[in-house]
Amino acid sequence: MKHFPTHGIWMPPLANIRSKVYLSPKLWYLRVNVIEAQDLIPSDKTRFPEVYVKAILGNQVLRTRVSVSKTINPLWNEDLMFVASEPFEEPLILSVEDRVGPNKDEVLGRCAIPLQYVNQRLDHRNINSKWFNLMKHVMIEGEKKKEVRFASRVHTRVCLEGGYHVLDESTHYSSDLRPTVKQLWKNSIGVLEVGILSANGLSPMKTKDGRATTDAYCVAKYGTKWVRTGP
Repeated sequence: MKHFPTHGIWMPPLANIRSKVYLSPKLWYLRVNVIEAQDLIPSDKTRFPEVYVKAILGNQVLRTRVSVSKTINPLWNEDLMFVASEPFEEPLILSVEDRVGPNKDEVLGRCAIPLQYVNQRLDHRNINSKWFNLMKHVMIEGEKKKEVRFASRVHTRVCLEGGYHVLDESTHYSSDLRPTVKQLWKNSIGVLEVGILSANGLSPMKTKDGRATTDAYCVAKYGTKWVRTGP
């Protein structure tokens, strides 16, 4: 914590400085283009499957629409967008599911995609699509679960977008509007540091424990950005 010079008078360290320093990119947009699935194996082969893909990243869950091609080779070509955070510890889970009835879905297979190996792009260059094999849990001897790989697979195009800024503050006082990747940042012109030390001669606004007092705070504003101290 810094001490500000006060002409020979020592002042205690300031406890209400709200500063934010961006040392490295934190948030990325994760674009998931779900293209198609192939050779699905629904349990009920007497009906036309109504298949969709549920994508999960941490506590974020998105779904495609039910494919209009009600076959074991459904098509979507649908984009889903997530916010991913470094260091990308959580994988992207794709779950291919069949809507077999009202509020009843059957998982036809799942796959996990580690984000550490996902392509990152700064512009609009094309990203190659990939096929991922689907896995499924099956029951053995009535209780044990075993993960089995089928011939089923899902075709997707996944990339981390670094050319956009992922907003994590209120737009009224956002302190950073730069893209995620440093290569696209403009050169800075400097850092403005403000220390709010004290205020004197304020009018008391209320009485507490028999004496006049006030819970004052200070607001500092620069352009459209602002910040306030505590009382």
